Amino acid sequence: MLTVGEALHGAAIRYRTKKALIFGDRSWTFEELDKRTNQIARAFLAQGLKKGQRVGLLLPNGLDMAEAYFGLAKAGLVGVPINLRWSEEEIRYALMDSQISMIVAEKDLRPALMSVESLLPVFYTHFNEAGDHNWDDIVPPMNDSPLAITVAEDDPWVVVYTSGTTGKPKGAVRSHVSNIMIALTLVAELGISSDDTGLAVLPMFHVNSLWVVTLSVIIGATCVIYPHRGIHPQHIVDEMNQHQVTYSMFVPALLSFLADAVESGKLDAKTLRVMLTASAPLDNTLRERILNGFPQVRLYDIYGSTEYGACTVIRHHLNGPLGSVGYPLVGQSIRILNEQHRDVSAGEIGEVFVKGPTLMSEYFNNPRATQEGFTDDGYLSVGDMGYLTTDGLLYLVDRKQDMIIVAGENVYPVEVESVLLRSSDVGQATVFGVSDPRRGERVVALVVPRSGRTVDVESLYELAKSSLADYKRPYIIEVVDSLPLGPSGKVVRRVARDQWNQREGTKAPDSSAEPRRE
Repeated sequence: MLTVGEALHGAAIRYRTKKALIFGDRSWTFEELDKRTNQIARAFLAQGLKKGQRVGLLLPNGLDMAEAYFGLAKAGLVGVPINLRWSEEEIRYALMDSQISMIVAEKDLRPALMSVESLLPVFYTHFNEAGDHNWDDIVPPMNDSPLAITVAEDDPWVVVYTSGTTGKPKGAVRSHVSNIMIALTLVAELGISSDDTGLAVLPMFHVNSLWVVTLSVIIGATCVIYPHRGIHPQHIVDEMNQHQVTYSMFVPALLSFLADAVESGKLDAKTLRVMLTASAPLDNTLRERILNGFPQVRLYDIYGSTEYGACTVIRHHLNGPLGSVGYPLVGQSIRILNEQHRDVSAGEIGEVFVKGPTLMSEYFNNPRATQEGFTDDGYLSVGDMGYLTTDGLLYLVDRKQDMIIVAGENVYPVEVESVLLRSSDVGQATVFGVSDPRRGERVVALVVPRSGRTVDVESLYELAKSSLADYKRPYIIEVVDSLPLGPSGKVVRRVARDQWNQREGTKAPDSSAEPRRE
């Protein structure tokens, strides 16, 4: 059975005393991790939870988060990782929508969760107060022997919320086998083995780091979990040097810092041999700096999503194809369909559909979104537009519904626009991204007042602050007289963005400055 718990146990048999996870000055061997997650599985079940029920995870990077993921897998329970950068409103929505039965959270988040403590069990890690809330007191007494629970490979393991392209976030249900197949296909493609040491940089409530940790554990590789709350390039360099990291996944914004570190002699370039990038395209200058600066590295671009898993890959070479997200991974099939859901010719732009063993099962409790996403023969779309060449390379021409990527975090304009439109003074709103040298992109919002009303921009900033994660909040909110409309009367976001860029110029904003108050 290709289940996550069985994969961990198998690795523990083969690599018993080898370090599995490292986090700062703490670590677990494979045997220790296997036994610890048996205890955690029993601790969850001791709270009366039944197979298939969901547990909210509000935990930062660390051994606690990794243990929770694997413990849930062994108990047949389902983890719902929550983005810690979300606002209380966003967190509350995901917790309620996923119909969770229990929460495990870091103690510092208790003020935001006290209102739900009367509704369902909430346990806190490293909790110092007396009472029944301390998760660390519940786990140790549990038996650490294997559990006699049958978990099927198609059973759900996690429900990961992806910001909604048409409004509210949706929970992508991912099975045990789909996540293991991501790991196995990447291992086969990239040539990673138990001799390697990985680094999980991004937050573990994202699928990227979940994939890196899962991949490492099931093949017997050591995984270093980035131990700092905020991502700082020098801290990443320190971890890579200290642990002689051989593979990791980065967003392009971080690659430029790594190139700087190598060129300045702060990073040992001899160890790293597999470097993955995703979320945004590389430019030729950055690609050349990485390939020239890291003599042993194999640089790959991966395309995927929370719903897809990893579906294409391309290895970069000097003077090689640029702009493509690559060829389908093993077992993946890609089709480009027009509006009538018919295949288009090579080079013709259409909607990207993917089929393969790494796809999500469904959107949780949202049959309409599931039906709209999948075709009758099992292909899934997340709304990306692109084309295939005659050689089979996939090129993307437009991201999911004008998605903005801020420091590796996905921002969907509709979600931000819906918050701004809560103001009774706002008649229309459009949101788009502008280039930023440090964050990749920043969010810009244009609003049109309702007839006879005046928009108080300061109040809109406050509204965004109370309702949205910090990376989703507009860097600029500007009041305009009108917005470009299409034939159906809807705002044409692309045109609004082009007009704004033409007026303001293409110079990127000062990313260290405070947001403008238009």
